[in-house]
Amino acid sequence: MTDQSPAYHYQVIARALEAIDAGGPALTLEDLSAQMRMSPAHFQRVFSQWVGVSPKRYQQYLTLGHARHLLADRHTTLAAAHEAGLSGSGRLHDLFLTWEAMSPGDYARGGDVLTIRWGWFESPFGPALVMATDRGICGIGFADEVGAEAALEDLVSRWPKASYVEDPVALRPLVDAAFDGRPSELHLIGARSRSRSGRRCWRSRPGMSPLTPI
Repeated sequence: MTDQSPAYHYQVIARALEAIDAGGPALTLEDLSAQMRMSPAHFQRVFSQWVGVSPKRYQQYLTLGHARHLLADRHTTLAAAHEAGLSGSGRLHDLFLTWEAMSPGDYARGGDVLTIRWGWFESPFGPALVMATDRGICGIGFADEVGAEAALEDLVSRWPKASYVEDPVALRPLVDAAFDGRPSELHLIGARSRSRSGRRCWRSRPGMSPLTPI
């Protein structure tokens, strides 16, 4: 087995994902690549090819997922930031705006002051339910496996107190920018989760890979 073989890279990425899960946001690219016995540039290239995003972006997504659970458990924004390994609430705020298109407070309150627009669109992965706040796309659900009703139920459950408006016309520019007509360049990490009915669907954000469920 050579260090360029798919089997070798698969093992490297599997170990890297475990290391990121254990090390959290404090783990640097230099430390991680040293553990994998690669140069930082080579490791980042291999990781990005296999996972669909850089190690840093993958760390951000995991950190945000942990923070979401903490906020749902009624931790304060500051406590959630510290527990998730972030330097402060400002960093958590930035991550939420980037990934969720809302503030941590908006999320913790179940979206009670938000208007979320939604619509169905064709995508490289089948029918896609897209939802967005005024700040951008906050969620994408794919209904090929579970159907439209389950995909809608799953996304709405994330922000149960928001006001929902069906408005595909307003969302079209955001959808065009997300999919961009080039399926090979759209990467989605899907958090495959169960809706309240027990059915599974994908909840995803633009910028991540479908090959890596978390």
